[in-house]
Amino acid sequence: MKLTWNFSPKRENLIALLLVAILIGMLTGTLAVAFRYLLLLTTDLFWPDPLALLEVKNSYPWYLIMAIPVCGGLLVGPLIHRLSPETRGAGVPEVIEAVVTREGTIHHRTAFFKSLFTAISIGSGASVGREGPVVHIGASVGSSIAQLIKLPAEWKRVFLACGAASGIAATFNAPMAGMLFAAEIILVDFQVSYLSHISISAVTATVVSHHFLGSLPTFQVPAFKLVSYAELPLYALLGLLAGLVSVLFIRSVSLVEDVFNRAGIDYVYRPAIAGLLIGAIAINWPHILGVGYESINLTLTANMALGLMAVVLLLKLVATASSVGAGFSGGVFAPSLVLGSLLGGLFGGVVQVLFPGSVASSAAYSLIGMGAVVAGTTLAPITAIFTIFELTYNFDIILPLMTCCITSLVTVQKLYGFSIYETKLLRKGIRMVRGHDVNLLRSMQVGNFMVTDFQSLQQDMLLGDVLEIAEQSHYPHFPVLDQQKKLVGMLSMSDLKSFLGDVGELCQLVIASEIMTSRVSIVRPEDNFETAFEIFEGKQISTLPVVADDGALLGILKKNDLLLAYNQKVLKLNVVQRR
Repeated sequence: MKLTWNFSPKRENLIALLLVAILIGMLTGTLAVAFRYLLLLTTDLFWPDPLALLEVKNSYPWYLIMAIPVCGGLLVGPLIHRLSPETRGAGVPEVIEAVVTREGTIHHRTAFFKSLFTAISIGSGASVGREGPVVHIGASVGSSIAQLIKLPAEWKRVFLACGAASGIAATFNAPMAGMLFAAEIILVDFQVSYLSHISISAVTATVVSHHFLGSLPTFQVPAFKLVSYAELPLYALLGLLAGLVSVLFIRSVSLVEDVFNRAGIDYVYRPAIAGLLIGAIAINWPHILGVGYESINLTLTANMALGLMAVVLLLKLVATASSVGAGFSGGVFAPSLVLGSLLGGLFGGVVQVLFPGSVASSAAYSLIGMGAVVAGTTLAPITAIFTIFELTYNFDIILPLMTCCITSLVTVQKLYGFSIYETKLLRKGIRMVRGHDVNLLRSMQVGNFMVTDFQSLQQDMLLGDVLEIAEQSHYPHFPVLDQQKKLVGMLSMSDLKSFLGDVGELCQLVIASEIMTSRVSIVRPEDNFETAFEIFEGKQISTLPVVADDGALLGILKKNDLLLAYNQKVLKLNVVQRR
């Protein structure tokens, strides 16, 4: 028996929706804690000590270290392929895809399979993170509850975001970071009215996490101090390097996928092949195994040599790109933190040698570097800034953190242009424009939705006649045509305003062609909605004339009609999918 909810925007329903958001936070927080223990359990099955993977060389022979990631890949590959292909990879791109193409609908089974397959992947040593999967799990919880009580598509997206925020909040004990993650990354079209629901879910999940795991931060965070404002250029330089590492990381994941595709290797076997590379690296550098938080803590406590940091930085990037590109189930948020901590620690160690006694410790630079690489890979600087700030609650960190994260962001935007999540969607053929699925926009032609009933003007029409037509018409824009009925310009009510004070003198002197706008953006009937949408957004106009190749005016496309037709298309697709 399914529950039903006769939705209406009444106040009592809004209170009930807040209660649903609290429920999502409780469930996601509980699942995040359970997932943490599941990771410990699976890691303990494969390795001698799940909390000390760096010591694995002292307990296992080299061939066993190499074999375990391969076994994990052989186990995960077929299971993911046959049972739940959507759980392959990071998880966050799949959540974004659900928001923008399926109105927030995620399969109910996703939470279970994502937990299981990620636990096996990380437990066997795959270099992936746990945050992305927890986001996927939380989003699945939020979406499933919304589907269960039959909420409209708008609220399915909101509650999916509530679950995603709860996942990040519970993982890092950072409710603000969770809330901003959902707003900045998951909800492409964010509305402030939803902030209360997302916030209360994140806070609830954090309380649950505190109850079971304590309120201590995830990492051994050093005390931070900005030695002088002269250090800010150094943090900007670190941001530039973080941006370069982010671009290299994003491109490396795509490169691995391309190599597998060109080789024609089946998805079933790809994780095992990546596992072989991971195992080979881990024989001498076990730092690349699993999530990598041990390496972060070593850099944050300044207990890793500079040379080792440089080597592990490169190898961790290779191992993570191989793991994600091959299809292990796991995220990229934690690996981004690891890469950032190693880069920051290495940079900090170098500047300490160059400027002894006048700069902060390498641990401080490591902490800033964590946020910078996250900002670069996700193109979500606010989330990155608050993630690191909530680890320290030290306001001295804000200026260098902002400087570094924004520099990293700009570097990636200039050199590449897309986040690691957007890249994944683009490779699947899904390109997002302000939350609109371009695949749908491209399938809709202008000619099928233009208006042919409109009021036009002749270019030699006198101002008095123009004003008379404008006064009686409900159209705010008028196409201006020549004698051959071809478009020569557009005239709007704003064009007429400057003549209203001298109407008496000018009515018989001024003609339409003298006051019209001659430089007009047009569309063709065969153009798709993507082209029209980009023109509307770029020009900030509400009407586009539809013109034939010979210049003849065929119709008018209104921005409101475009958006209405797009929304109706999405609704129709949702109805078909439910059938």
